[in-house]
Amino acid sequence: MQTVLMVCRMDVGRELAVREVHDRFPIDVLVRGIGVERLVVFIGSGQYALELTVSDGDFQEQFHRFLSTPEVRDLFSALGEHVQDLPSPDTGTA
Repeated sequence: MQTVLMVCRMDVGRELAVREVHDRFPIDVLVRGIGVERLVVFIGSGQYALELTVSDGDFQEQFHRFLSTPEVRDLFSALGEHVQDLPSPDTGTA
């Protein structure tokens, strides 16, 4: 397993709106085998942090499979109104 923490800036004062977007995310997507074992989100003080734990194997492949999932794309699209620099399916990683 590999765990990665991604931190993005968000609009201060928009924490409630960001939490409401997350409340609509269908958790069962993670059970479908998109490669993510655990997803933890930290919201506050102008920061949006997403901790992802992926299954064994190639991190890039699993990360991009996660980002390409329609429900995740919808989540990040909605979050994009309040959070800057969210990754997209074509985002490279180190």
